[in-house]
Amino acid sequence: MNPFYSKYKMKQKIAKNFVYKGLGFPITLSNVVMVKLDNEWQPKIDVKKVAKKAIKALLIRQQRLTGNQVKLIRAYFEMTLRDFAKLMDVSHATVNKWEKTGSHFTKMDVNTEKMLRLHISELDFMETDEQRKNFYKRYKALNKIAEPKKTIDHLDLEHLATA
Repeated sequence: MNPFYSKYKMKQKIAKNFVYKGLGFPITLSNVVMVKLDNEWQPKIDVKKVAKKAIKALLIRQQRLTGNQVKLIRAYFEMTLRDFAKLMDVSHATVNKWEKTGSHFTKMDVNTEKMLRLHISELDFMETDEQRKNFYKRYKALNKIAEPKKTIDHLDLEHLATA
């Protein structure tokens, strides 16, 4: 146990399923340590780790990206609207329009979205030879991105394999 928590005798409990909303859309986390601060239960989580897992989950999910998810991707890689637009070969106004869709699908061209997902994979997640070998598999999986039937802006990280 962290000495800070034991020193101040903070109450703790484990939440089997906790819905974290701090990244702009709901993300289900499993077995989250909760601490009681000012009579309120708060999650004890590493937001950077949650964001990285969320980015990985967005890479392989079959649903289209929402505006909030595009905004998370841009923020995760610390890019301005203009930098992100340049990367995607669109105007910054287009990126702004995507992000303003909030929890709805962006209506981004499907090929543009595939390229965004491939670029994310290249930027952050090809650290080993095994991951590089699986790059083409991930590319083929992107062809399964479904056209939206309804908005699904919720990620469940419980079933995401650790890499």
